[in-house]
Amino acid sequence: MKKIVFILLSLVLTASLYAEQTFFSRGSLNTKEVALSFDDGPGSNTKDILKILDKKDVKATFFLLGTSVAKRPKLVKEIYSKGHELANHTYNHMNFFRYDEENDKEEKIKEELLLCQDLIRDLTGYRTKLVRFPHGYLKEDAIEIARETNYKIINWTFGIDWERDLSQEEMLQLYLDNAKPGTIFLMHDLQKNPKIIKMLPALIDKLREKKYNFVTVGEMINKRLSEESL
Repeated sequence: MKKIVFILLSLVLTASLYAEQTFFSRGSLNTKEVALSFDDGPGSNTKDILKILDKKDVKATFFLLGTSVAKRPKLVKEIYSKGHELANHTYNHMNFFRYDEENDKEEKIKEELLLCQDLIRDLTGYRTKLVRFPHGYLKEDAIEIARETNYKIINWTFGIDWERDLSQEEMLQLYLDNAKPGTIFLMHDLQKNPKIIKMLPALIDKLREKKYNFVTVGEMINKRLSEESL
């Protein structure tokens, strides 16, 4: 009996360690860095966001949606040419929490991941390394596929730009209140959202006043992994 319990505990520990190296929702707590990430684009907000990031000399991570990439290939190339990080948000934005066909679920997750990957690579030559599954999906099947395809799953530390009842000022304050070392901020660039465009410059300026540096999600995760390997 003790042997069985030991084996089960070992499996749980192994799974936990394995997930820890595959899934991230923050960076290092030891460095005053934050990362800006944008989901679902490229879209109506992307050009304005790029102008702000250029002006503020900030590099961000764009979790691109395959259907949006197919509609706006030139914008994908512009994001990449400006030195921002391209990441994978699957092709169709399927909600795998609600996916009913359990028998082919893993196959469908992998298909969605690779369709978006190949489309981005065909346009830019860049093979994405980070994936954010729609709605923050994170279960063993997603972790296994990420491991198999050499991806890191990235969710987020804080995001709230989809709350329509918040004013621009309230939204800005919530992002500022939730800034800590290693924070990955989530916003969206598919739909036109004037609040993001108006608050983003102030968010960057105020975080810099607090001595935060901006890095891409990939840079942040690589630094965290380097620290944990010491």
